Amino acid sequence: MLNRTHCDLIERGDSVVVGLGDSFTQGTGAYSLETWQSIPSTANPATYNINGEYFIEESGANNWVRQLANRLGYKTWNCGVNGSGNRASFRELVMNPLPNDTKNVVVILMSTGIERYDFLKQKIHNTGENWHYKWQTVFPTISDRGEISKLENEYYKQIYSPKSTALEFLFTVSDIQNYCIARNYKFMLCSAFDSLVDRKKIINELDDRPNYIDIVDWNSVYHPDNCTTFTELLVKMEGHAYTNMYELQKRLSKMKIPSKYMTPCSHWSIEGHSIVAERLHLEMEQRLLV
Repeated sequence: MLNRTHCDLIERGDSVVVGLGDSFTQGTGAYSLETWQSIPSTANPATYNINGEYFIEESGANNWVRQLANRLGYKTWNCGVNGSGNRASFRELVMNPLPNDTKNVVVILMSTGIERYDFLKQKIHNTGENWHYKWQTVFPTISDRGEISKLENEYYKQIYSPKSTALEFLFTVSDIQNYCIARNYKFMLCSAFDSLVDRKKIINELDDRPNYIDIVDWNSVYHPDNCTTFTELLVKMEGHAYTNMYELQKRLSKMKIPSKYMTPCSHWSIEGHSIVAERLHLEMEQRLLV
């Protein structure tokens, strides 16, 4: 079941914006200044809501999907799941289908890190009306965070490679595009923070399989202002140089409240989501998607 605060009731003939992605799509960090200031002094703002337990209604009201839908006069269907990967994004779309008689549907994948790998947990359970934990997402890393580290360590040693993650990404995007074609939905692909979501960079990751690069339609990709990711765009709009996500997180984690567009937890502020929605709106108009 999708987060109720993040979605509208979709009825016959509605036009809909569908958002696919992780916490950047769900809206983690898009809280009012008052909410940020209310975080206890003993807590670290950079990690206080990283798992999304709090401020769900504000996330639902302020994320880019909601703001974009409001601009267009469309309904909102937000499939974003905090911490998930692109693989889960497609499955969320399949598991939460729209009615067959919708009018205009635009599906936007706000891609997360392509190295993430998702699968359904053994026990799918809800933890409240507006939140669910059905996906287990693993990262290719040697970590020490309990039982899940055993799986992550093996993923890193046995499965992960730049080529395998690039191929998995291409397969997932191809699945989403074919799903949209079959239903006459329009589709756009963007990146929240992963700079590898780019044809030239992906083809370098494919090693001896470059012929697979065009199993997806790269015309669906949108790079705002020649930035590969929206995070890079927002950081540059604040007047900072952008190197990589790791260096950005180190800088942002020292803040107590958001800057203009970025938050202490390295997500987008309400204003940041507004810029994302604005740029998507303009690009969709130019592409005649709306």
